[in-house]
Amino acid sequence: MPDTLPAHRPALAALLARASVPARLLLDPGPDDAAIDLAVAAALRAPDHGGLRPWRFVVIRGAARAALGEVLAQSLSRRAPDSSPDRLAMERAKPLRAPVVIVAGAALRPEHPVPVWEQEACAAAGVMNLMNALDAQGLGAIWLSSAALRDDGAKAALGFAATDVLLGWIYAGTPAAERPRPARPGPEAFWREWHARGGLA
Repeated sequence: MPDTLPAHRPALAALLARASVPARLLLDPGPDDAAIDLAVAAALRAPDHGGLRPWRFVVIRGAARAALGEVLAQSLSRRAPDSSPDRLAMERAKPLRAPVVIVAGAALRPEHPVPVWEQEACAAAGVMNLMNALDAQGLGAIWLSSAALRDDGAKAALGFAATDVLLGWIYAGTPAAERPRPARPGPEAFWREWHARGGLA
């Protein structure tokens, strides 16, 4: 990895500087409608084999975050009926950690020749674009998961179709001044060049 970021290439510099921000360090103000529009527009630029446009995002702000917390608590109760009141309270409080929660999903078409895994990969690539676009606007975000993502009741409560899948909870807001900047490994350990052997041309 170069010691200095390529300032003459601002898009590349932004990608190399991006880092997730822990939910507890995401403060008001959260992304407004204009910021979300730009982030979703970036999501729509992800590779999309078949032009299926599987990206689906649900934005949850203000008092709706408490309602999401109730959805999460109910999901936990279905999955683990013996959950303690304290554990359920923790689940209810999760969406309150950041000003905005964006539910990322994928509208899948199982009957289509494009494999479902590819449709999900397309949607996930869109989520990463969305996070990069939030970061480029001076905002922070983190992509979190939980067992509730695979709960049909939670999916239905959030207005997703039965054939849709939930990909994650994107917590977003203004990063605190002390946001972490983790050390990154060098790229050389993660790629290699392949050379043909034998009689291959």
